[in-house]
Amino acid sequence: MIGEDVSKDAKALRRRQLMNSLKRVYRWFHKLPKRIQDSVYFSVSVVGFVSTMFTVLGVSLKDLNANLWLRIGVIALSALVLAMGYYVVIGNVYKDSVALTIAKTPVEISCGDIFKTPGYKVIGCDTHFDTRVDDVIISKNSLHGKLMLEHANIDDVKSKIQETAKKSGLTKNSEGLYDFPLGTIIRYDSCVDDQTYLMLALTGLDKNYESHTNMAKYELMLMKMWKEIDRVYASNDVILPILGTGISRFDDGPKDKDDLLRCMLCTFNSSGVSLNSKIKIVLYGSAEDVPLYEYKDIINVISRR
Repeated sequence: MIGEDVSKDAKALRRRQLMNSLKRVYRWFHKLPKRIQDSVYFSVSVVGFVSTMFTVLGVSLKDLNANLWLRIGVIALSALVLAMGYYVVIGNVYKDSVALTIAKTPVEISCGDIFKTPGYKVIGCDTHFDTRVDDVIISKNSLHGKLMLEHANIDDVKSKIQETAKKSGLTKNSEGLYDFPLGTIIRYDSCVDDQTYLMLALTGLDKNYESHTNMAKYELMLMKMWKEIDRVYASNDVILPILGTGISRFDDGPKDKDDLLRCMLCTFNSSGVSLNSKIKIVLYGSAEDVPLYEYKDIINVISRR
């Protein structure tokens, strides 16, 4: 009896060890990129389907007089080739764009030029909505700078800023500028190119005209921004860049495009805003440093972590 009890305890221990090992493998697998996970799922599904069909037809690798290890090798190699092929196909299909749905709103992430994409364009500015493009206060190469230099009438912009400040009850500071809350949006209808721009109070400037923020402020700014967009978008498509990529001074450490894009999508999902038009997030140039396929099911992936 004692020997039987010891044997049962040993078997139970082995089962627990096996289950713990399987759980660790499961957690490790689900931390891999979605592109790898889906490639493995596809490969296993195809191999399983083919195996089932062979079984139904009465065909087996045993008929080839192959030993066990050779049969295992053939199956493993087939699965690997299928997974690699599917991985390559996914990379080609989702190289330049991906479409998803968040809060019942279609969202498209693609490469392009925000100024050439039809829709209401969100342009990140400072909290003063400054118009001085001199490579000190505003960089000429920034979207803010390009808007002022190429797509806007400065006097019209100043008039719109003053009008919005008056409606909000704001007064000028000691420098003669208005201090708008982060996330504020001023709609500007340009007479230069007949486009509508949603100028966004993205970040404040310090006394050296340097933009500083952190992820907490960034998230709060985004939450207000989505509410502001809901107020002014008038059922038009909303076009955004990856906001914050031009800000090198995140005080809690540098953030790459992937971090910022995930934050944008997650704050939209939790903002309670649902638009009856499309949101287009435009990546300037190529998407080589942004794994677009990973965003296909991003909200569900994040919620599982």
